[in-house]
Amino acid sequence: MLSEKPRMLILYGTQTGTTESYAKIVQTFAKIRSFDVRLARMDEVAHESLPTEPLIVFLSSTFYNGEFPDSAASLWSYLKRQDHSPNLFRHTRYAVFGLGNRTLQENFNKAAKLLDQRMSELGGFNIMPVGMGDEYDPNGHETAFRPWLKAFWTKLTGSDVKMTLPVSVQIQQSNRTVPEVNHEGYIKVPVVSNKRLTSPDYERTGCMVTFDISQTNQEYQVAGHVQVFPENPDELVVRAARRLDVDLDMVVEIQPMDDSVALPTIVTIRQLLKNYLDISSIPSRALVEGFSCLASDINEQEALESLASDMLAGNMYMKLSTSTVFSVVDVLERYPSVKISLEQFISNIPKISSRYYSIASSPLVSKDKIDIVFFVEEWATETGGRFQGLTSTYLSKKSPDVADPYVFLKIHAGLVHLPERLDTPILGVALGSGIGVFRSILQHREVLLEQGHEMTRIRLYYGMRYYEHEYLFKDELDNFTRKGLVEVIDAASRDHKKNCAVRMLDFPEKVTDYLDNNGMYLYCGLGGLIPGAMEITIGECLQANKQVSYEESLEIIANLRKQNRWEVEAYAKSVDEENALKSIILKRGGQAQGQEVPTATLYEDAKMFCYQCEQTYQGRGCTTIGVCGKTPEVAALQDLLITCLKRLSWYAYNLRQLQNEHSDKVEVSEVEFPEVNHYSLKATFSTLTNVNFDSNRFLQFHQDCRDYTKRLSVQYQAICKRLNIRPKKCPIPESISEVLDNAPGAVGDIEDMLVSKGKEVGILSRMRATKNDALVGLQEMIVYGLKGLSAYADHALVLAHEDRRIYEFLHKAFYFLTTKDSKDMDKTLACLMELGQVNLICMDVLHNANKTFGAQSPHTVSLKPRPGKCILVSGHDFMFLDSLLRQTEGLGINIYTHGEMLPAHGYPKLRQYKHLAGHYGVAWQRQSVEFPHFPGAIVMTTNCLTPPKDDYQGRLFTVGVVGWPNIPHVGDDLDYSAVIKVALDSPGFNEDTPEFEYPPSSFTPITDSYQVGFSSEAVLNVAPTVLKALETGDISRVFVIGGCDGYEGERSYYTDLAKMLPESAVVLTSGCGKFRINSLEWKTIGDSGIPRLLDMGQCNDAYSAIQIASALAEALNCTIHDLPLSIVLSWFEQKAVVVLLSLLSLGIQNIRVGPQLPAFLRPSAVKILSDKFGLKLIGDPKLDLEDMYGGMVASAV
Repeated sequence: MLSEKPRMLILYGTQTGTTESYAKIVQTFAKIRSFDVRLARMDEVAHESLPTEPLIVFLSSTFYNGEFPDSAASLWSYLKRQDHSPNLFRHTRYAVFGLGNRTLQENFNKAAKLLDQRMSELGGFNIMPVGMGDEYDPNGHETAFRPWLKAFWTKLTGSDVKMTLPVSVQIQQSNRTVPEVNHEGYIKVPVVSNKRLTSPDYERTGCMVTFDISQTNQEYQVAGHVQVFPENPDELVVRAARRLDVDLDMVVEIQPMDDSVALPTIVTIRQLLKNYLDISSIPSRALVEGFSCLASDINEQEALESLASDMLAGNMYMKLSTSTVFSVVDVLERYPSVKISLEQFISNIPKISSRYYSIASSPLVSKDKIDIVFFVEEWATETGGRFQGLTSTYLSKKSPDVADPYVFLKIHAGLVHLPERLDTPILGVALGSGIGVFRSILQHREVLLEQGHEMTRIRLYYGMRYYEHEYLFKDELDNFTRKGLVEVIDAASRDHKKNCAVRMLDFPEKVTDYLDNNGMYLYCGLGGLIPGAMEITIGECLQANKQVSYEESLEIIANLRKQNRWEVEAYAKSVDEENALKSIILKRGGQAQGQEVPTATLYEDAKMFCYQCEQTYQGRGCTTIGVCGKTPEVAALQDLLITCLKRLSWYAYNLRQLQNEHSDKVEVSEVEFPEVNHYSLKATFSTLTNVNFDSNRFLQFHQDCRDYTKRLSVQYQAICKRLNIRPKKCPIPESISEVLDNAPGAVGDIEDMLVSKGKEVGILSRMRATKNDALVGLQEMIVYGLKGLSAYADHALVLAHEDRRIYEFLHKAFYFLTTKDSKDMDKTLACLMELGQVNLICMDVLHNANKTFGAQSPHTVSLKPRPGKCILVSGHDFMFLDSLLRQTEGLGINIYTHGEMLPAHGYPKLRQYKHLAGHYGVAWQRQSVEFPHFPGAIVMTTNCLTPPKDDYQGRLFTVGVVGWPNIPHVGDDLDYSAVIKVALDSPGFNEDTPEFEYPPSSFTPITDSYQVGFSSEAVLNVAPTVLKALETGDISRVFVIGGCDGYEGERSYYTDLAKMLPESAVVLTSGCGKFRINSLEWKTIGDSGIPRLLDMGQCNDAYSAIQIASALAEALNCTIHDLPLSIVLSWFEQKAVVVLLSLLSLGIQNIRVGPQLPAFLRPSAVKILSDKFGLKLIGDPKLDLEDMYGGMVASAV
């Protein structure tokens, strides 16, 4: 008997259709995963039946004031009524995703939060945290939705594999009569007037359209809404039909296979494309991902995958959707190998969404006519095209003179609640077409005034761009003013340079007078940040005129909301208007103008907060999921582990202090524990970017940390007792023993409890406590520097090289962060400089450790495949590579290096292995592009692991500190037999593969080989030649260009700079940043044969650059600062941070870093480093080069 499909009910609450489109994405992929799925609007289901559902997925938007959308109101009422049913949903699992706008502050995704809270109160089991989309995010709701959906499928099914687009309909050609187009619930009314409100020569088209509802039984209210159902333009319809290769006049019969497609049964293709399917909007990333499965061309397939998945700043999806017209049709035309059937197209393209417009007339003036006011949404793209808003463009072309003047619409009551009493003072703000709402109110009041009613005059701040062009209804407003109905304070932001906020602040007493007299605030206009900016402005007026504090002004506004005296009707945001108000927006949270918004305030509801790497989201911080792939759960476990390491270090440091102060009574062996020292390195290193993503491994780290800390604590107490000294109390309380010892249930329960504790001690909690983001950022710089230090020390340790001073400082620095001294900026900077000095010791230890394989010497590395079975090794640890080379010797398996393993070819004892065949790929960030094309096993040895793709996950292994869930890990015994088996079972390279087949990088040239092996020993061996070249001018300047590489595009600066260098420049490079420049053509120094690009090795081999610079300075009898030396670093993760600290600790000035400054360094901290060390951010490469040379430079190119 076939097993039943698991049931899933998807409920959505939507006002405009956006939430429905996301709900359909969940439905689509649920069907592919064999769920028995049902999709319904929240008001379309019998609420009493919901407790019988085993799994419910809720998706809901939220309005400005925190309201549920209309279609969700009845469900919410039902849930609220169940006060005496705490176990009502005990058999129901559920998940919630919200679509909101972070600028709404406390109302951000309020509907979703309330749903989650109420379902939990009624006994439901939430399978994962609430997903909170933010329309104001550059990637829109997708930023939160995609990782939420991936996590959702992983929770339910154990994986999230890419799947093709499903088919939900059957289509057959028909000869039946086609009915007229109809939209259920909508009335069809004619446009009887279309008046342009702006002059014909003005760039923006403002319109007032009038509908005639006299032939319906409909009525409308003052300040109500109409919901308009638009049509796609004919030109786009023709293009879509051509791409689908279908006849527009063909009649088809559509038979839905389930309830996911609500379309007419008999319809023409023209009607489908024009009246029902949304072919004009930007396709969702989920749809683009589905297209990738249908592409026959491999390059198009990979491009579509990247288009769908890349969420980084400046990603291609954002570029295409903002710089060019980018509809579903445009995507299909751009990628012609996508073979999509009509059935797939109809099943997956969302339906056209309606658009709401505020009513701008009063039924007391014209009960059968409805006016709406709008600006046509149209603007130029970067490529010369024009964006056109579907509905506004559609309406602007409707008039009584056209062949079809009819429009489908619904009539709704307004969102704002107007006061019942006409003498209630109204403080109004209208931006742009928001004036329509006030026109409706004023028309209404004019009639009531003529009927003898008394009323208080409205004080209206009317914002526009240009007074001459966008002052809509000026004559009418002047008439209303003469009658005492309104006082209009116009604010033209472009020509008068005054917006509504500035106008309010001109006379703050007017604002408070209206609100003090039981008045209400009514905002109508643009959404986004602007309503919040106006709220801040009113708060300032209250503070200025009532002499209250910022907190008290917030309380006054909160009370206005509770009393329904604060009403906001906001619609689409406008970047232009927000820029005009940016000085006010900066003050969100009560800061004075120009000050920074506290990070903890901005990200109060974030699922996580991590800003330790350069790629952190939007340059601010990852708050939903790490750009690296780190989940909120792993982030919390890492934060908790760092806190536990501080506690361990407190005891380690104080034990050493006891020995230092009482060396005659306490032996070193009593306070030094090698296993604790080694653990401290590995645990700290494990939290470095792209190292370990495996929560199970972190549970073991926590167990070990608890055990080692307990051991140190017992020893500390015992020694204090023996010395008759009162032990100090550790300021960090024990927080995990109760979880590890007493947590009920399985490992998952322990993990959940540790995650919960981790969220209590994260970065945001310290920011809230100190109220000083700049100080916390410098404290975090210590932590991040320690992560880099621990990485280098661990690389050395696996080769049996160590130095006790490293462990002593590691514990000392963590201890420092538990003291009051860490709150002193100068002492924190001093600790950072000491960290840089200790890292110099560490890099020396690692340099000597790597010489286990001989001192580096110049060598040419092949970038060509060699026929045979193969294994790829990426990372940094040469010992792991050496062990693999020994175990594979004689087996016919060729070993290739990847990423920062390239310098292995510079060590004689490693390249003596004949099966060390060459190098594959470039830097770490292209793993997802390059690894699928490697026909063998892959081993990740240290950091730089990115989320594995399905097409190579089964061939991937980790070793050392690295970890990823469900990826096989090579143990401490370094038995590579499982890796070797996969290599032997894989196809390997053959004679017909002359080149590696991964897609080339568009940012660096293709080359056949790399030159490596120019360590300090190799360069200093030719020091006389270098010194002579400096004297003769063959070397005009030495550049250090290197560090970490990162995602394509934004790091082209380093390539451009290298290309502009004169032929007399010499470049020292190290780290994976070398891949930006090592494929360029480099000449030699004079006739010496020494190349002008010298690859010194891995990122830790910046040590060689320091050694070379020191030797040159000594030979030339000057300081390093006096050398013709410029350092330009690219950074990505924490090893680059500690290298930078080492350079700064040597007093090296004017270092340039990029591509952007660390997010953890706030402007005030950056200023300190800039003033003290001349630290600079990279800029224009040509101008930077001229600055480094002190004038114009003749480029080698």
